[in-house]
Amino acid sequence: MKRPWLTTTTGQRWSIVLSVVISAVMVISLVSYWILQAAPRIQITQLDPNQIDYCQLNDCAPIDKLAGLELVTTPEPYLVVVSEWGTSVQLRFVNHGRLEGTRELRLLLRSDKGKIIEGMTQEVTLLPKGPVLVEFFFTGFPKELQSGTLELGY
Repeated sequence: MKRPWLTTTTGQRWSIVLSVVISAVMVISLVSYWILQAAPRIQITQLDPNQIDYCQLNDCAPIDKLAGLELVTTPEPYLVVVSEWGTSVQLRFVNHGRLEGTRELRLLLRSDKGKIIEGMTQEVTLLPKGPVLVEFFFTGFPKELQSGTLELGY
């Protein structure tokens, strides 16, 4: 009767070679996954003060610069919270690209004539899961928000 292949020296050598090849393929696939998928999510490009794009909150498309970060516009594009010190504008985002890290966003309040009334900045911490809630504080009254337009800078 012939001995099983794993008990022979040739069979043991081939099994070791096969396990090394499988391990190498797995390590290569892990590294390629990290380079192509995980690393771009962690390395978020920061806001360049010389190249800020603005969109009105009512018709802001998903932000391609930030892997499709989308402003939730239903039922309202923003929520206004009034306090004794001023007014907060809360924006909700969906993180389609599963970005991780911090990024600065800006919000401008413009009058009907296009003049800037007030500008607000906020450092946003993006997490891969869950909603992203950004709160901008401004010193005016809600009546100013209703009469003007809000623009998101990214």
